[in-house]
Amino acid sequence: MSKLAAYPVDKESVMVDKYTFTLPELYREIAKEELRETDQVRDVAMTQMREWIVRNKYIHKCRTDASFLLRFLRANKFSVPMACEALERYLTVREMYPGWYKHLDITEPGTQILLKDGPLSILGQDSAGRTFALFRMELVNGELVMPVQMCRYASHVLETMLESEEVQIGGLMVLMDYTRVDMKVFQNWGATEMKIVMEGLIHNYPVQYREVHGAKLPKLAIPIIEQLLSFGSPKFREIIHCYTSVAEMQKLMEPSITPKQYGGSMELDLNDVNKRFLDRMVELQDVIAGLDKMEIDMDHYTEVWDKLNPDLMEARSFKNLTFD
Repeated sequence: MSKLAAYPVDKESVMVDKYTFTLPELYREIAKEELRETDQVRDVAMTQMREWIVRNKYIHKCRTDASFLLRFLRANKFSVPMACEALERYLTVREMYPGWYKHLDITEPGTQILLKDGPLSILGQDSAGRTFALFRMELVNGELVMPVQMCRYASHVLETMLESEEVQIGGLMVLMDYTRVDMKVFQNWGATEMKIVMEGLIHNYPVQYREVHGAKLPKLAIPIIEQLLSFGSPKFREIIHCYTSVAEMQKLMEPSITPKQYGGSMELDLNDVNKRFLDRMVELQDVIAGLDKMEIDMDHYTEVWDKLNPDLMEARSFKNLTFD
């Protein structure tokens, strides 16, 4: 990736980088069959999207490199109007709730705690090209980590993952292991926090969530999870699957990307897996920080946002909330 991708430019000097498809043939097939992506479609769509950004008087600064634009185009099967709308939503949610989605840094306290404890492991890709993410919820300290910190950590992880074309094309499989989870993790979440997180991470981040699977969810936590999912779209709720045992969920994982402690043959242990992804986060820290340099007309987008999201207006007091 070009280092310039970290820095959005004024629209008078739009960045146009030469794109070359370098992934294995599997991803080319997935892109064509599922996302309607061909070399010609891709080139035309990126050109049209760049032209739209230049014409849009409400977007002042924006990344226009291929890696950034393709995350929106691929998430919307190369419908340029839908991709442009998705970009606007993404830029708006970041500005509306900067304490949750901006100024992401791996050195901030909450992220440091989560990186040290290691509840999230990015296992890699299966034979279908999907990236698997495993959450071991027992490793989340409900006394030290608040919802906004968990959201910022998740945002940083997603931003890092979206810089990989494998994730843009193959999508994300999420596995949640709730074995021995501390109920304090759930008790910290109120309706406002749930709305902000679902609006940002699910509705307005250009992530292709293939499926979400959860196992061993405590009965006392079910009403909280149901309330959280009520803020998601019907389409998202359709990909949620729950199991009474971790063994049932393990069947979804191919041995080569399944940790040995889960019955697989993965060569790395989870500490090494987490170290591998941390190295990737460090590598891309400047790119993630560069996202904050994008600028939009907040007067315009605040008005649009409030009309589209009247139930989130009461969450405005939370938008600058951070925990140092």
